[in-house]
Amino acid sequence: MGMQRIGFLGLGAMGSGMASRLAAGGFTVSVYNRTRAKAEALAGPGITVAETPADAARDVDVLLVSLATADVVEDLLFGTGGALAAAAPGTIIADMSTVSPDAARAFADRVAAAGHRALDSCVLGNAQHAKDGELRFMIGGDAADVTALQPVFDVLAKEVVHLGDHGKGATAKVAMNLLMGVQMQSLAEAIVFGEQAGLDRGQLIKMIAASGYSSPMMKFKAGAMARRDFERADFKLALMRKDLMLALSDAQRYGVPMPATSASYEVLTAAVNAGLGDLDCAAVLSEVERQSGV
Repeated sequence: MGMQRIGFLGLGAMGSGMASRLAAGGFTVSVYNRTRAKAEALAGPGITVAETPADAARDVDVLLVSLATADVVEDLLFGTGGALAAAAPGTIIADMSTVSPDAARAFADRVAAAGHRALDSCVLGNAQHAKDGELRFMIGGDAADVTALQPVFDVLAKEVVHLGDHGKGATAKVAMNLLMGVQMQSLAEAIVFGEQAGLDRGQLIKMIAASGYSSPMMKFKAGAMARRDFERADFKLALMRKDLMLALSDAQRYGVPMPATSASYEVLTAAVNAGLGDLDCAAVLSEVERQSGV
């Protein structure tokens, strides 16, 4: 009963699914989103719309944060009218955004200095997983705080892994997302190569999806590529580029060569520059086609 009141910042595809799931699970949820219409669309039993980030954080037991970039996290937590100043002492701030490990550690230090508790609570899954409570959480921070949030995880997650200190959850998320970025690139290349060599695109995609080379994610995105279903962005291409940039930045520090990630980043950058950033990351297919003269 100690974790019944939840504040929620960020109602993208993942955030809206999680907020709805929590309300259906009996929690009271105060939601804030910079585009207010997204928050108002969720208003109903168990969900109230906050006017400001501070309002969302007032009188809650835990504040969940699901935002696009570290800059937005900075603004909504620490900026003018930010959530942190309104949170009750000792509130758990669980940041589910994909940010650099350095940013996660810096946020945790500032949250602690303000008298609160922080977790980098990164998630794996898509919007449907969020709605169904099938997410996987990778967490950095104090083990006692992870335990305290277990009632929330029971509703949202099918797996929770505590990896250690602050920043470890963020590190794991970056590692996982670079895998996705490279797989999207290789899938697009295989499709365009096969088609240019005379194979039927539909048959090729079916074979790839059914093969031992295909991961569940690749099978899912192969379907999106087959349908050219890029407008409904399950994971925006621009955010995929951002996540590969985070990986490459830390790889320089650790002396890890990343030629495949670097190549994927370059194509994603070209795709963003071509105006594809707000489409699903599967739209990298369109950029590979363009570069191939298709």
